[in-house]
Amino acid sequence: MPRFLFLLPALMLGACAYHTSRSSVVVVTDAKGVVENCTDLGKIDGQSQFQAIMPLDKSRDTVIAHLKIRAAEMGGTHVLASVADVKWKGPDAIGTVYKCSNT
Repeated sequence: MPRFLFLLPALMLGACAYHTSRSSVVVVTDAKGVVENCTDLGKIDGQSQFQAIMPLDKSRDTVIAHLKIRAAEMGGTHVLASVADVKWKGPDAIGTVYKCSNT
């Protein structure tokens, strides 16, 4: 059993979401006008199984990180989600991924 205690930090790190260079440029917004001329790629969920035990500010950060990572995996540039609002209190972690052109 004591060996398990050494593994606990490693297991908790698995709950973290890590940005890549692709996901770090994804924009999460709650303003529909930002994505009105973009292509809708579909809905995603930023929920984490550890979200319920995290403080609200960390939970929001985790949801945003998951949304960015999943959007980047789909080739998206923007995510329209209520979590972008600083007054977000959860539990909604759903977002819509959009691909917006640079022009």
